[in-house]
Amino acid sequence: MSAYADRLEALAAEAADRCTGCGKCFEVCPTAREIGLDAGEAKTRVGELTALTRGAAPVEPLQKWLNACDGSARCTAACPEDINVRQWVTIAKMKALEATRPRSEGATNAAGRFRHMAQAVRLLASMQLPSETLQRILAPAERRTSDVLFYTGCNVLRTPHIVLNVMDILDALELDFDVVGGTAHCCGVYQFQEADLPTYERMGHRTFQRFGQSGAAKVLTWCPTCTKNFDELEKDVEPPAFDLGHVSEFLAANLDALRARFTTDQPRRRVVIHEHLGIGATLHSIATLLKAVPNLELVELPQDSGFSYACGGQAAKFKDREQAIHRALAEGAVAAGADTIVTMYHSCHRALSGAEAVYPLRVVNFTDILAEALGRGGHPDYYQLYKKGGAMDEAVAAARKFLQDNGVRVDESSVQSLTADIFNETGLAGGREAFQEAFTSLARQS
Repeated sequence: MSAYADRLEALAAEAADRCTGCGKCFEVCPTAREIGLDAGEAKTRVGELTALTRGAAPVEPLQKWLNACDGSARCTAACPEDINVRQWVTIAKMKALEATRPRSEGATNAAGRFRHMAQAVRLLASMQLPSETLQRILAPAERRTSDVLFYTGCNVLRTPHIVLNVMDILDALELDFDVVGGTAHCCGVYQFQEADLPTYERMGHRTFQRFGQSGAAKVLTWCPTCTKNFDELEKDVEPPAFDLGHVSEFLAANLDALRARFTTDQPRRRVVIHEHLGIGATLHSIATLLKAVPNLELVELPQDSGFSYACGGQAAKFKDREQAIHRALAEGAVAAGADTIVTMYHSCHRALSGAEAVYPLRVVNFTDILAEALGRGGHPDYYQLYKKGGAMDEAVAAARKFLQDNGVRVDESSVQSLTADIFNETGLAGGREAFQEAFTSLARQS
């Protein structure tokens, strides 16, 4: 094993040694209940987890629990010993996969998942961003020189107006910062999930090392999955020389500076946050930021916020549950007299951005509101135009220009694949026909 793998083993072993076997983590696990595992067998399941960590072969009930995990972190919150159970389960799942199938199978799965994601990100970013901005984001992290590094991750580039918003907000704070992201700086989530640890080390572990090589004192993450992975699979393995934290927490810590720059002539809004727990103080930070925006009223709404740490991803295994969460949120917002749903993360924004086609609500990301309050922002949300359906003239005209600027050609096969990516995700949307027909026509003209 590599030195990195040894350190992961040590983290899991420490968790097993501290565990008292009380079973509270299993009792509160939302996905264990979702797949019908008996909460009364909590101590047995935790005993199996401890045994696996100490070298025993994985047993079927435990494997079902590990495979169902969507990273909610309810387990960690419930642990009376303050064990990071989510981290432990993540490492244990990798051990179980290594024990039950050839590593080559996991490597093939991970490569296929990464390749599909990379193609979609490349096309959607090239359809929505000018070449100069895209190249700025994709430049190698280790060549950066600023004290603050804003790390986007990969998938937010499907909805790049969010990245532009964050850059506007950091500019408003007069910070010296660099922005870095894209698939060349992937956090390696697919490789770790598929137990392809050697490739993960060359990808996710290497990305984390590149942050240190940049010399930045502070790295601001955006993606919740990247944040979780780097917190639990990198920072806990070996403390970095830089401070790592989610951009929302950084902005909340600088609220006084932001508030001093907010313009008072903001539109009156009654907003509901689409809530997720599980990633640090992100939800609290976003609520704190929104409450400071002039003329904005934050409407509290009971939500199923503890089911997963973000929409999609690992939670995509439970589409019916996710769909019910999205509909309950939109219907609850309407009933409460709210006019806007605010999304926390990019995957949630993709899932909910089409709700405007179904409900009398606006859907924006929290960065949209902050950038607007600072007199900046206003970047078109082309992805939302795709999801809403209807006229695609603006989206197609922008895509034609950006694709030409980026030297990228979209063909009919790519449009078909993008249509599936955009509209097969769990969430709320208009009809897919408008996007598919408009962009197929664009492809034929290329």
